[in-house]
Amino acid sequence: MSLQTRLGMSAVIVSALALSACSGGVASSENANPDAVELNVLGYAALFEDQYTAAVIDKFNAAQDDIVVNFVPSQNSAEMLGKLRSESSAPTVDVAILDASVAHTGNQEGLFSKVSASDVPNLANVVELGQSADGYGPAVTFDNLVVLYNTAEVKTPPKGIADLWDAPENSVSIPAPPDIQGHTLTILTANNLGVDYRDGIEPAVEKLAELAPLVNTWEPVPDVYQPVISGTSQYGVGWNARAQYFAEDSDGAMSVVQPDDGIGFQINTINLVEGTENAEAAKKFMDYALSSEAQQSFAEALFYAPVVSGVELPADVSDRVADSADPNIVDIDWIWLADERDAWTEQWRRSVIGG
Repeated sequence: MSLQTRLGMSAVIVSALALSACSGGVASSENANPDAVELNVLGYAALFEDQYTAAVIDKFNAAQDDIVVNFVPSQNSAEMLGKLRSESSAPTVDVAILDASVAHTGNQEGLFSKVSASDVPNLANVVELGQSADGYGPAVTFDNLVVLYNTAEVKTPPKGIADLWDAPENSVSIPAPPDIQGHTLTILTANNLGVDYRDGIEPAVEKLAELAPLVNTWEPVPDVYQPVISGTSQYGVGWNARAQYFAEDSDGAMSVVQPDDGIGFQINTINLVEGTENAEAAKKFMDYALSSEAQQSFAEALFYAPVVSGVELPADVSDRVADSADPNIVDIDWIWLADERDAWTEQWRRSVIGG
């Protein structure tokens, strides 16, 4: 099935769910359980929403009739945090999927509840990289920074992050900080220089300033993938999940490289919203989201790496996602970085973008 067909089917499913919700939700179907708990899951809009709904939520809904899950879309983690803050006294969502560093802020502010393996049994299968040291929501997806290139314009494919410095002038798209893709690039650059980013990023910033003349945009529109597909940019960096999806959809115009000089993971966590009246149902969905079945299904749909052990992916999928046990992974302390992101962004603006 082509990606266009899959996406089209997802859109039909989402539309059907929306129509069902508008006409009375769970009670609108003759076969629905009128006593079913309606659960709202907050997550990323657009491509993530479409694929997660089809790969995980629809399957959960079809497997039982005690809970009906709706997906509530949001543009980004910061927007989700704002929504959760605004309705903290009376939340309208029960589960939230968002970036680990933003989720940490929510944990500190009391927006999320702690969970344990007694609440969510599959939590015990989450690999160490995805566990919360403080007992809050664990990872639900792993993504990682990759190198993108236009196959018509680039004759010798890059192998890693360091190869970006060999690109022609005015040929590279980089999502600069505050986008965390830029922060991840900073950490991988520091790693290639043999520098611990926690000790200071000045050497990495100096190196990135050398890349600046090769960059044609620090704010790719609508995202970093389309300029590379069109040939407006020859190279770029982006997240693997969307990169793999758009590469396949581009009929070979864009290709994706897993860097051989460092893998930097981005982590989305799944969180129980504090104050929800549907906590038990929410835990059941969280448990399903962390099951091997759901993790495999979403990896096949959108190339996110599984966060639980023991998932066996088809070869054509496993070859296109990073393994959480790969020794090439660069440790990124996103919780530590949450307090440094503004300062890093300012260093970029002063010394890289405006240098």
